[in-house]
Amino acid sequence: MTLEDNLQWLYSLNAHGIKLGLDTTRELLSRLGDPHLSFRPIHVAGSDGKGSVCAMIHSILVEAGIEVGLYTSPHILRFNERIVVGRREVSDDEILSLLGTCRPIAEEMAKEGRQLTFFEVTTAMAFKYFADRGVEYAVLETGMGGRLDATNVVVPDVTVITPIGLEHRQHLGETIEAVSREKAGIIKKDVPVVYNCSAEAEKAISERAREIDAPLYPIGKEYRLLSMDRYGVTIEYKERKYRVSIPGSFQAANATTAMRAIEVLRDPRVDDATIRRGLRSCHWPCRMELVREDPVTVVDVTHTAMGATFLAQDFPYIYGKGNILVIGMLGDKDINGVASLLGPVFRKVIATEADTDRALAADTVAKAFMLYCNDVVVEEKVGDAMALAYAHLRPNEAVLVTGSLYTAGDALKWMGEKIRF
Repeated sequence: MTLEDNLQWLYSLNAHGIKLGLDTTRELLSRLGDPHLSFRPIHVAGSDGKGSVCAMIHSILVEAGIEVGLYTSPHILRFNERIVVGRREVSDDEILSLLGTCRPIAEEMAKEGRQLTFFEVTTAMAFKYFADRGVEYAVLETGMGGRLDATNVVVPDVTVITPIGLEHRQHLGETIEAVSREKAGIIKKDVPVVYNCSAEAEKAISERAREIDAPLYPIGKEYRLLSMDRYGVTIEYKERKYRVSIPGSFQAANATTAMRAIEVLRDPRVDDATIRRGLRSCHWPCRMELVREDPVTVVDVTHTAMGATFLAQDFPYIYGKGNILVIGMLGDKDINGVASLLGPVFRKVIATEADTDRALAADTVAKAFMLYCNDVVVEEKVGDAMALAYAHLRPNEAVLVTGSLYTAGDALKWMGEKIRF
């Protein structure tokens, strides 16, 4: 069967929804020879910044000359983005080979009444790929939550938890403390925990860590943001300056979290020069990413009130007042919270909806933003919204696309842009 046929089968597993639990993942991995036992995991959970932290840790280890894998989700344009070794995505042929191994086992398990989900099979594929490639470390981003996430079959060298907000309430709980308990479920006995969280989230994390004797390493206040521009930030950490090639003030805390995790890892091959190279060469797509200089076009994936708080501060700081926002969000996100923060910052808002059945209707997005911006219009297709934004752009203004990975992906496709690592 072709790659397209196999990927269609894999995507069809989404019809089984989200299934929290580890038993079927463990069984699939067992039948694959337990590939997750062949590498040293670094496990990262959180609501905001976890992808950036994963990318930074991965980049630092790559710069140290270490064979290291990176597993993140979801992808923006291509499935291949989810599984990376070094600076290279898994190839189409390699995906086809992995599916050729994993699919028959998954189908056999389904006949036995043990139906696997898309994320469970994809996670097993990543672990099998890392084992086949002989990676030493694998940086793993949780999908949703932590405690019952398919990635939580590993026992990592370091656990990392980034800021936690309200998300996936139907699965994780209605309070920050409840969500934090689920995220803290990735903490393992005697495994150090690096974290950057609010006091409410920290309570749940510290309680879990004490229960199982996991040492805690908060990032503390040993860092500060020195400068910020459209290409990245300069920070100070322990009285040393570092340049981070991902824009946004939030990246100061993310970079500090990544450096703290590297310190706790204590790999003698990583020194300060390696950390500098890793932060400078790190690229994480669609995080306030300048994808076009003319007209100035920035693509982002902010979809929480916490993320929108930073974006509302950072975007006008870098690009000035005015500007046009193209935004499409998913139905389970906090549209009112995001609208209240971003609406007042932009001269014009174009509400749209990404090409997914999870998208919030463009009209609904527009209604939320009309409370906070005087010029809000609806353009249902993301490509049409982009064209309209360019048509109404004034001199020295920028276009920001945000709201979800799906919206970002549709915008990149319309522009003909590609993802790079």
